[in-house]
Amino acid sequence: MIITKNSNGWCQIIKFVSMSQNTTANNKRIAKNTIFLYLRMFIVLILTLYISRVVLEVLGVVDYGVYNVVGGFVAMFAFLNTSMSNGVQRFYNYDIGESGGKNISQIYTTALYIQIILAIIIFVLAEALGIWYINNVMVIPADRIVAANWVFQFSIISFLSVIVQVPYAAAIMAYERMNYYAIVSIIDVFLKLFAVINFKFINSFDTLIVYGFVMMLISATNFFLYFIYSKKEFASIRFSKDIDKPLLKRMISFSGWNIFGSFAYMIKDQGLNMLLNGYFGPIVNAARGVSYQVSSALNGFSTNIFTAFRPQLMQSFSSQDYQRTTSLMFSMSKFTYYLMVMISFPVMIEIDYILHLWLGENVPDGTAIFTILVILNMLVTNFNPPVSQVVHATGNMRKYQVITSVILTTILPISWVALHFGTSAVSVFWISLFVAIVNQGICLIVLRGIFNYSIRAYIRKVIIPCTIVSVTVLPIPFFLHSFLEAGVTRLILVLITNTIASFAFIYFVGLTYSERLLTKEIITKNTKRKS
Repeated sequence: MIITKNSNGWCQIIKFVSMSQNTTANNKRIAKNTIFLYLRMFIVLILTLYISRVVLEVLGVVDYGVYNVVGGFVAMFAFLNTSMSNGVQRFYNYDIGESGGKNISQIYTTALYIQIILAIIIFVLAEALGIWYINNVMVIPADRIVAANWVFQFSIISFLSVIVQVPYAAAIMAYERMNYYAIVSIIDVFLKLFAVINFKFINSFDTLIVYGFVMMLISATNFFLYFIYSKKEFASIRFSKDIDKPLLKRMISFSGWNIFGSFAYMIKDQGLNMLLNGYFGPIVNAARGVSYQVSSALNGFSTNIFTAFRPQLMQSFSSQDYQRTTSLMFSMSKFTYYLMVMISFPVMIEIDYILHLWLGENVPDGTAIFTILVILNMLVTNFNPPVSQVVHATGNMRKYQVITSVILTTILPISWVALHFGTSAVSVFWISLFVAIVNQGICLIVLRGIFNYSIRAYIRKVIIPCTIVSVTVLPIPFFLHSFLEAGVTRLILVLITNTIASFAFIYFVGLTYSERLLTKEIITKNTKRKS
């Protein structure tokens, strides 16, 4: 670096040093938040898998399927709340990056008004449509109709608490208090663990009804934990009677277009769940529920990276650092995929043994193939959040959401046609996978018209390295799996082999020269600290 003597030169140097320091500090913050989130995830993952086993054992396959399809009906309305949740956090992050958080109070007030109105609308719609649908359309054994109605009411109340907590949870995420977010998640899963352990001693009450009631209480507890912390820690989270009407219009407009995307994902998930229930009954819903339990557990790994990166991505865009925005999008896409390769491949290869080890003899028919296809779908869709987050940062949602939503909503009619002509339940999962691949390609094209980045660079730096790593890693643990008998020994060897092969190919093929240097630096520093 050449230091010039004129004042403008000095200013440029100071600015450069300041930006470099800020970038380093932001990267450290991302790393720290990621650590908190992964600590949370490991605890939640282990306990959630155990909880799922106990719940399936206590409820039985039929009741487990009933709970999934009834809860899924309520979750249909989540697309409205998801749209607002993403919008609130986006406005929080944008304001922090642009003005240092001067308008947070007004954003909070506006968001709270919107969420309360939204809660009322969802309550009315759910009660009007839900009771009729459960009692007249859903395929539920006659002796479980009463329990299903109770579960429905509890699910509605649980969902309403999730809606109202959005302004508080979004503030915690925007201010990057991932440690507290992790604590609440851990409390949540320990409460569920305590509840299911005691289910085995319930004899005088209907277990399905009790399970729904307890889940409702835990949801309410989560709300109060977010509410109390936000009010205590963030001085800007203060309610005002005055509404900023221009801000209200901007938030509704942003969330309004975002609804299209959320609605499409609702159709993809809960719509298909209801379709499967209509053709095959609650046992298939139970198998699908288990498969999504596995994929959700795995997806938690990538979600942690998205959660840690998202505030920085939003703030970099709001401060007009578009180069860093692009870099963060590429890094999120590539790192999450590599992580999922390391975790997902052994699960897919050993899925039959894992399900038997996890659930014993209570594995619903079709669960293994459902799980494999859901994981493959997850690997594809993991490329989407970094792209959509950049779109959220721009605020230009209309074109992106309309196009991608139209593509995703085709899953339901195509699946209905396939099932109408006698195909098996597996066909629905194949259709979802195909549409997900098409949608991801379209997303990249649409983003190019909104945000100035190179698709060629994305393909060269993200898609090609990820593809090469996948093709080279997968055969190695699969070869080992083919020559050994099923058991704990094979499972461990497949895990170890996949991990070693993944690390090797990711390091030498999947990372750039600068990324390898950074990896060496991190490993060296950690080694010195331990010694």
